[in-house]
Amino acid sequence: MKKSVIIIGLIILVIALIAGVVYFINQNKNSNPIDTNSNPEEVNDYVGESTTIIHKDFKAIIKNDWSESEIPPSTYFYLPPDVAQEDVNAEVISIVVTPLGENNQYTLESLLEQGIENSKKIMPDFELIESIDWNNDYFNCKKIKFTGTSEGVKRNSLQVFGIKYNNLYAITYSCPVNNCNSYGVYNSLVESFEPVKAERK
Repeated sequence: MKKSVIIIGLIILVIALIAGVVYFINQNKNSNPIDTNSNPEEVNDYVGESTTIIHKDFKAIIKNDWSESEIPPSTYFYLPPDVAQEDVNAEVISIVVTPLGENNQYTLESLLEQGIENSKKIMPDFELIESIDWNNDYFNCKKIKFTGTSEGVKRNSLQVFGIKYNNLYAITYSCPVNNCNSYGVYNSLVESFEPVKAERK
């Protein structure tokens, strides 16, 4: 899988979903709060203790029994407890940090438009269900909900993405349509998510 940024919009919408599934399979082979009033199923199950995750580009809070995997330099995947990495039916939360360069001219609207166009080329059944402006205490974002089939599995996905400190941050929750049990975990994570201005060498 290419790690260089070729199409920024494509990375926003699908790289976390596809890279996550491919990464977990290859590992095995290699041995303001989100408005959920219109989607009641998106409120559930945040039970248990949490932990703060700290990396050079961000800080956030997640349930402490979710395991972390990393694809350097700045892609992170989180799995629920007792879920195998190779399970294509797994729920997964991903955080992707992509440098955009100084004085970049990207806007969230243009990235979303480009992402939709390119996502349809990779997932013919891709459908954008919802797109709204969203923010927490730390930055302004877009929140989107979309569906599409990857590795033969139809998945629902929620994503919050925004630009801060010349980085594009994309935080995604992806789940098979019949196994979406962790919206509460995701909602808590994005509400606490804080971009960090990393020191560049």
